[in-house]
Amino acid sequence: MYETDRKIYCSQIRSGGVIGNSVLIDLLQDTSDLHLMNHPVLAPFFKETGSVMFLTNRQVDIIRRPVYGENVRTKTWTYELNRMYGFRNTLIIGEKGDICVKSIAGGAFMNLQSGRPMRVSADLIAQVRTYEKLDMEYLPRKIDVPEKMPSITCQIPVRRCDIDMNEHVNNARYLDITDELVDECRSAKRLRVEYKQPIKRGDIVIADRFDCEKTSIVCLRDERGKVYCSVEYTF
Repeated sequence: MYETDRKIYCSQIRSGGVIGNSVLIDLLQDTSDLHLMNHPVLAPFFKETGSVMFLTNRQVDIIRRPVYGENVRTKTWTYELNRMYGFRNTLIIGEKGDICVKSIAGGAFMNLQSGRPMRVSADLIAQVRTYEKLDMEYLPRKIDVPEKMPSITCQIPVRRCDIDMNEHVNNARYLDITDELVDECRSAKRLRVEYKQPIKRGDIVIADRFDCEKTSIVCLRDERGKVYCSVEYTF
């Protein structure tokens, strides 16, 4: 288990005085990354083997959005781990002790050099402590894109500022991209993201938005229809 403390300042607040969706992802992501970087078992393994945990999916249930000037604590832990995949819960807790955000994230072990998933030893997995699963609704990892014509289709530029140290679009920046196509994006009560193929600088990205009764789904794909990422907003 790992936790960090942060204060919400102006750089995290967006138009209308509301914390951004990608900011929530940043808080979750940074704490999870620090957990892995400081993990007594996994950190040495990643360094020795040149491997990482590649994010495959995320679910973010928003009970309350933290406000400007609020001190928040983010806690994360692994609740399930096998030889190929790991799953974690992460909480954002307000300064009065209330839960603001509940999150699920799944990842796959990946070799950085080959860019392919890898299977780790059972001995390694046996050394990693897991904790109790958080009480929340666990939706499927895959997002079903509606079989109908999209409400909006447009091409999205891949900006230099979207690219992270792994040379592809950072997982939080996908929310910045898709938020542009969803008018009420910051009133979402739940965000789900399925990461399938990383977007790199120079890639052609087409966005399709599908509107349903209580959700909007933005699917990012290439010109041939191969999906990079899908983001679901539930209101």
